[in-house]
Amino acid sequence: MKTFWKALGIAALAAVVPVRFKKNEETGKKTFQSLLWKLDVTPNPDHSSTQIDLALMEGVVTGPIFNAISAKKEAALFADDEPDAAVVAADEAQMAADEAQMAADEAQAAADEAIEADFDPEF
Repeated sequence: MKTFWKALGIAALAAVVPVRFKKNEETGKKTFQSLLWKLDVTPNPDHSSTQIDLALMEGVVTGPIFNAISAKKEAALFADDEPDAAVVAADEAQMAADEAQMAADEAQAAADEAIEADFDPEF
């Protein structure tokens, strides 16, 4: 059990401690990124205050995962709704075959009625 708590503590520490640091020399923006979060520190041009932005789920590990998920959802939104020409032609051919089968069934039913009408049981 002791090794479990050690592993859990190391994992929690690894998720909290920043593993990447970027600094933009022109704007003075500093970006700290850990496995689970990203922190942006941006000073205002007049140096009177600093803007701090914390973005959870944009870390080294979680960022690519959520980007892939959102890209997949976005691709589904912009998918073409028009079916292929081959699919449309196959559907039309199937509908024509179904209509022909219904016409053949009606003709067979009419022929069966005609045979029954001509049948004389006393003959």
